Amino acid sequence: MEFSTLFDTLMGTWGDEILVWAVAAVTGCIGLIAVVNVLDIFIGSSGGSASGNSNEVS
Repeated sequence: MEFSTLFDTLMGTWGDEILVWAVAAVTGCIGLIAVVNVLDIFIGSSGGSASGNSNEVS
């Protein structure tokens, strides 16, 4: 079996499918990271004086 035949077969219908799912997976990971960062900002800012920040003056 030649590699060009295998490549043409994969890039036919499967190539588009794999590309769409790969883009969707990367977009989902970036979205999840963004949501976790936003939640970390909101939870960290509502901690009050017991948040444990090292830049607070006591």
